[in-house]
Amino acid sequence: MITWMQRHKKYLIVTVWISVIAFVAAGFIGWGAYDFNLTRSSSKAKVGAHTISKQAFQRTYDNYFNYYNNERFNGELTEELAKNVGLDELVLNVLIDEAILLNLADELGITVSDSDIIELITTNENFQVNGSFNKDIYYLALQNSGLKPASYEEMLKKQAVLNKLYSIVMNFPVTELEKEILGAAMFMEDRLSIAAVTVSDNELKIDENEIKTYWEMSKNSFLTEKVYNFETIFVPLSKEKLSEDDIKVHYEEVKYFYKDSEDRVLEYAEVKKDVEKALRIKNTEQEALKTYLSFKKGERISEKNITVKESSGDYDTSLFSDISINEVLRPIQKDDGWEILKLTSIDMPSPKSYEEAKAQIISILKANKKVELLAQKSLSRLNSFKGTDLGFVTRDEDNITGLTTDQSRQFINTVFNSKDKKGYVMLGDKAYLYNILEQRLPNSNTLAQNDKDLENAIKQIRELEIRQKLINTLKSRYKIQLY
Repeated sequence: MITWMQRHKKYLIVTVWISVIAFVAAGFIGWGAYDFNLTRSSSKAKVGAHTISKQAFQRTYDNYFNYYNNERFNGELTEELAKNVGLDELVLNVLIDEAILLNLADELGITVSDSDIIELITTNENFQVNGSFNKDIYYLALQNSGLKPASYEEMLKKQAVLNKLYSIVMNFPVTELEKEILGAAMFMEDRLSIAAVTVSDNELKIDENEIKTYWEMSKNSFLTEKVYNFETIFVPLSKEKLSEDDIKVHYEEVKYFYKDSEDRVLEYAEVKKDVEKALRIKNTEQEALKTYLSFKKGERISEKNITVKESSGDYDTSLFSDISINEVLRPIQKDDGWEILKLTSIDMPSPKSYEEAKAQIISILKANKKVELLAQKSLSRLNSFKGTDLGFVTRDEDNITGLTTDQSRQFINTVFNSKDKKGYVMLGDKAYLYNILEQRLPNSNTLAQNDKDLENAIKQIRELEIRQKLINTLKSRYKIQLY
């Protein structure tokens, strides 16, 4: 587990980069619960002596929205969807929780000085050049983020107060017992015996009645492909003679696109043919654009008709989704020239006939039956199989004979997360039986080698648990008013 955390550590820290300041704001999302003596009309809530301004709420909401949009929704998160999933409520609860902690900090008399704020700013690597603080970069970053220095420094003040609170409440030493317990969970080793279970094609008998029954139940799911019908004109690559100087000049312009596996630019002699072809494509583009305009105006007639299925690998069919009938597309680069398409009609998907869908149905039924048979065979052999002894493996094992790296990880992850001594894991078109022959705890050397990682992991687990319990306890201590 620790090895996995080290391998993927860059994914374990949420950083929302809108600008340099967005890093700070998002890294400590919601820390800015301000108290500017704002009126109810300009506030979202008040917790004890701390007011949550609409400005602070909106800034935190924007950071959360950007994070989820980029990391979870692939850029497709809308305000309506965000509202449906309760993002605004989530953000408000985060700000309330942190305002509760700020009230506790006030009671404990925790304060920060100007020197604390200066240290936070000047030691931030994002504001440094060659290891030294650069005032111009600092002010430029604030300007790009729409923040005034006073507002940003007030945010840092809240952050510093909370950091001090955490250091008081949570900064107590990690015990050896805690390390041993977590180390046992992370580095426990299982000695495994495994065996593969397969199903042959001869075992997958599908009769006509099964096919027809499936067809009757789901015939509307089997549709023909969407097909685009085009008239086309093709502009072949220029055959003009290219001088060595022309090719070399073009190489200098595009050489950074020709690199080896170590990201080094390839020499001219190694890529001359490719560069020459690229130059011919470039030189032919103007001719293709002229032909496109003539075709669009009706001055040129098409050379032939073609049909393109939605699943075609020869075209990026996403280009066709928004075009209208009789619309002419801009030239599309092909391997040997430029192609110009004019959409004449679209054949929309329609239900397939039984005969058209039959092969697809048989494939589905065979896949379903294979899963069923694999499960039946696995269960029947589970208590008596004698497999290959893998020896002792850990959670980080990713090299099991006969399995790919991803399959090895999936298999091991399933085994270590299971409560059963024996079981099976479905992987591709096979099932793999496993039997845990014995287990052993990590030795002292393993724990010693991962001592720092274990300590950090324990602190993170502990802080999350203590923080939430502390907030739950304090919620009855400070009055919460929602506006």
